[in-house]
Amino acid sequence: MVSVINFSVGKELLIGRTMNTNAHWIGGRLYKMGGMLDRVLTVTDSLEEISAGLKELLALRPDFIIVVGGLGPTPDDMTLKGIALGLERKIKFNEDAIALIKEHIEKVGREFELTPARRKMAMIPEGAVPLRNDVGTAPGVRLTAGKGTVVYCLPGVPSEMRNIFSNFTEKEIRGRLGEMHIAKVTMKLSRIYESALAPSIGEALKMHPEAYIKSHPRGLKSGVPTMELDVTVTSRESGTARSTYSELVSFLSRRISKLGGTITSKREAMK
Repeated sequence: MVSVINFSVGKELLIGRTMNTNAHWIGGRLYKMGGMLDRVLTVTDSLEEISAGLKELLALRPDFIIVVGGLGPTPDDMTLKGIALGLERKIKFNEDAIALIKEHIEKVGREFELTPARRKMAMIPEGAVPLRNDVGTAPGVRLTAGKGTVVYCLPGVPSEMRNIFSNFTEKEIRGRLGEMHIAKVTMKLSRIYESALAPSIGEALKMHPEAYIKSHPRGLKSGVPTMELDVTVTSRESGTARSTYSELVSFLSRRISKLGGTITSKREAMK
């Protein structure tokens, strides 16, 4: 399995000013590919915290670290400097980065001038490669660190992050994952409590520990317990994904019925 970690930077995420929708989006995107985020680390806008956080994550030797936030022109945008510090690399003015910035400025009809703020966005760690940002000004950055970990640094503005992730990060991760086949369902259940179904979920996971099975209680409706049940199977083999999925759904459906529950709807997807 390919290991991917999200490293979020920004005080606004820690004080409740901004919800970390970027980590949520990346996690969902990876899951649709057949992968998953191993963890999410969030730190404040501090060179020491960014540097220490990077070292902590590199020690885990993941395949990818996706750093999000802190690439802009303001003083608190210090991610790339913190990454360079953590890698003990110099941070240098990059001609390719400033060319991308200039291209974007002129594309939106503004005259380019090399201001200190724009120069700051073109300062990237030694050995890094700038990545085109079709939506905003600050380029993304790709570099290799530690024992082969690929580090992507993406802007915190969601539309910019998604643009660079889709054009660069996702393609590389997909290449590592290879073709994955996914079979999944979300079942809406009624007249059954989560605690009653829990032993059956445990049995299903013993049968296929590689599967993802998760219950989500939705409270009482007119005094009747309701919940949703997710079942997802991922495999490199289409036949394996489908057969394992069918076995688990059949087993759980029988148990739900035996416990007096009702499956009110199913939302299935095969890939």
